[in-house]
Amino acid sequence: MIDFRYHLVSIISVFLALAVGIVLGAGPLQANLGDQLGDQVAALRTEKQALNDKLTTSEKAVDATAQYAEAVQQRVVSGRLASHRVVVVVLPSADGTMVTNLEEVVRQSGAVLTGTVTVSPDWFDASQASDRAEAARSAAATLGLSTSATGDDLLVEVVTALTVGVTASGTSAQRTAAVKVLADAGLIDSSAAELTVADLAVVVSGDYAGTEEAVGARSDTVRALVTALAGASRGAVVAGGETLAAAGQPVTSNAVQAVREKSETAALVATVDHARAGAGPATVVLALEDVLDERVAHYGISAGATATVPRVLP
Repeated sequence: MIDFRYHLVSIISVFLALAVGIVLGAGPLQANLGDQLGDQVAALRTEKQALNDKLTTSEKAVDATAQYAEAVQQRVVSGRLASHRVVVVVLPSADGTMVTNLEEVVRQSGAVLTGTVTVSPDWFDASQASDRAEAARSAAATLGLSTSATGDDLLVEVVTALTVGVTASGTSAQRTAAVKVLADAGLIDSSAAELTVADLAVVVSGDYAGTEEAVGARSDTVRALVTALAGASRGAVVAGGETLAAAGQPVTSNAVQAVREKSETAALVATVDHARAGAGPATVVLALEDVLDERVAHYGISAGATATVPRVLP
């Protein structure tokens, strides 16, 4: 059985160890530790300053590259889409500046911008399915569109018929009325009361987030729309910017990713994932030119890109 003397010896040993530590720390080890810590702090400060200098230099280089790209944009794209007609289809949460830049570069390419159609978030709301179906039926009847499609499939057919094609579906009055039906239902907003059909489409991507199931369902809806636009036109490009993960949401995606993650759509629809500014808008025009030459490519810096930018041919 352990007696009191054992406990006494243990307590004395602990205090002796503490005393030795205090003496050494206050004496011979103090200067050495202080010097080491001081050197480490100085080294970290130097490293931080070097990193800040590199960051500043990199930001200046990026800004200079963007300014150069914007300065030569018109010369690069001028005349490349002459004789073509382009519709811009804007998905929910797309960046407004990107939309404006893409509209501008389409005009600079020599193409006619037939209009900008903005898709409402209601298009992707499962609780609005019956309302969408009713609006689609009404718009199809107004347009004189003969089809067996129903629900969201019918809605895609109607919007596709209003925006792209070889010939226009319906009369001028019918097309104007059909656009109004969808606008009044809160499904689209069009910059033109009557949309002239285009032979090329630019779809402007926006981020969306949620559960894996919800994001997957929305990606399916996006793919259905862009596939229809590409199939009824001479080509389509989905353009977007860098995706920012939504706080508190398990999954974040966008239309560019939706196209690239399925081989069927990736083979049919071109994408540009850095279309917000800099070389991005011009790349969208060059990607459309590629599609006209039956080359479907994916440009940018995100997953699935086949090249950063296309080769610029004279």
